[in-house]
Formats: sequence, C-alpha cells, structure tokens
Amino acid sequence: MPARAKIAAAGLSVALAASACGGPAASLYGVIRSGTIPGADITLVPSGDGTVKCDGHSHELPDPLLIDAENLADAMTGPATKGERLPSGPRPVYTYVATTPSGTFSFSDDTPHLGGTMRTLAAWVYTVATTVCHHR
Repeated sequence: MPARAKIAAAGLSVALAASACGGPAASLYGVIRSGTIPGADITLVPSGDGTVKCDGHSHELPDPLLIDAENLADAMTGPATKGERLPSGPRPVYTYVATTPSGTFSFSDDTPHLGGTMRTLAAWVYTVATTVCHHR
C-alpha cells in the first residue's frame, strides 16, 4: 500500500471512530480509491442517515445505493477483520483501501481471484463517484 494511502487510511479510521461516538449518524465505512488515470482519486464515506461524503462534501445517497452500502458494510466484515492486503496484478488502474469498524483491507482492480464483495464494492464506488458525487 503506498504511503499516501496508509496515511489516508489512518485518518479515515480516526474519522470513522469519532463518528461512531454520538452526534450525526455513524459512518458505515470509508473507501479510498486511488489510481493511475485522471480522476481516479476519491474518498467516499457513506452514513446510515442516507448521505455520502465525497472527498468531504456531503451528498444525498439514493435509497438503492444506501441499501447497497449497508449490505456491503455487512459483507466487508470478513476481509476487514482479517486485515486482507491483496496484491495487485501486473496493471492496476484503481487501488482501494476500505476501512470499517472491524478493520482495514485493500485490493486493486486487477487483483487475481478477486472475490465478489470486493468487485461489488468497486462497482459501488464507481457508481456513487459518477452519479452522486459527479466525480469524473
């Protein structure tokens, strides 16, 4: 994991822990996507109140994407608890670092034998980034 991603993941862990201590709705998880193409870098933090922070800016999350976020939060418990750091394949475009209350895990879009949860997370990030955050 690049040093910048490690620092960002540590900051995201602190933010998730702080949001779980009362106040606004707790964050479900955070995902940092970085990459080798323009516009690849984005940080998404969905909350149970139906919002998502896109690089710190709050947006309403449509119900289907909120339900997907909640389902992903449950599905990511296994890889997060294990602290999985899956190696990239030869030509990654996107790298993901996901932080949940259970822990942190990372993978790339070309990680060999990528599981369904991680593929679903990557698709969710792409959809939210382009349709909700208007991030290109």
